[in-house]
Amino acid sequence: MTEKPKNNAPPAPFFFRDILGQERVLGHLRAARNADRLAHAYIFLGPEGVGKESVARALAAALNCTQPLPEWDACGTCPSCKRMAAGTHADFQVLRPTSEGRQPQIKIEQIREFRRLTAYPPMEGGWRVALIKPAETMNAAAANALLKTLEEPPARHLLILAAASETELFPTIVSRCQKFLFAPLPAVLVIQELQARRGLSREDAVFLSALSGGSLGRALALNPQEMAEQRRRVLDDLEKLGQGSPAAVVPWARGLAKNNQELDNFILLAQMWYRDLLLLNCGAAGRLLAHQDCLQELEQDQKRGGPKTWFAGFAALAAAHRQLQANLNPELTLDILGFRLQRQGFVHESR
Repeated sequence: MTEKPKNNAPPAPFFFRDILGQERVLGHLRAARNADRLAHAYIFLGPEGVGKESVARALAAALNCTQPLPEWDACGTCPSCKRMAAGTHADFQVLRPTSEGRQPQIKIEQIREFRRLTAYPPMEGGWRVALIKPAETMNAAAANALLKTLEEPPARHLLILAAASETELFPTIVSRCQKFLFAPLPAVLVIQELQARRGLSREDAVFLSALSGGSLGRALALNPQEMAEQRRRVLDDLEKLGQGSPAAVVPWARGLAKNNQELDNFILLAQMWYRDLLLLNCGAAGRLLAHQDCLQELEQDQKRGGPKTWFAGFAALAAAHRQLQANLNPELTLDILGFRLQRQGFVHESR
């Protein structure tokens, strides 16, 4: 299926010159094109929001541009580029999971439709580029159907699979594709972009950058006020746990387990707090802290604990995070986390 613009708004054009922090990947793609050695299929691996889809769009635009720039980039003004910018290019497709069923999946019918198109040359005479994202959501039937195309790739067709990691992809698919690893973006780059695009203060930009894990897309989607309010709730929860009895852990765990995003943010924000305490204890400069807007509060907490306590708190949170990723029962995992934090005194003392 061809991707439709969301909310009736055309997607922004993407060019290689707009891609941030993935120079190594772009260098390999340009070298392969100059040597006429582009692969028929690529796997773009890396976290969400670091440029995988943007590179796929830029690659499709450059391959179909009728007036490419000398450094091999789309011109942005030819008819092909205008259709790419409007999201109406007939030879660029994005296959995404359907919302049907309990778990969104890319289904065999979508792959069959793509394979049907590969029997014909690209409609506009250039290259047909298909992006499958996230590729790990293909069900088994869809993945097996895709193998047939990978085994007999048609001319002037390029397939790109975007995934967080290759562990959930069929090994037979991975072996037939060329892999590119997309690294998280440097914090300084994410901070600069947040300040330039959203006009954020440096403190807010640093805070969101730390939360994003090097994903500019995630950082741009976050609201600094909302995340600051959530941080306050996290610190209040830690304080209440420390002041309460073990019986207080169970309702806290039950409530937090109901919201996956709140749960993820709780673990991340608490870990970042312990990280900043450890950095302060080592004499690190304030500019290295994630919570730069809470320096005074961090300094107060620094006087109430020590590295052994903070390392243990960080380890308890990290263990809970691993268990949640392994699909252990969220309530039970949080019960254990709460008891560990409470028993060992990892929480805030009364402020």
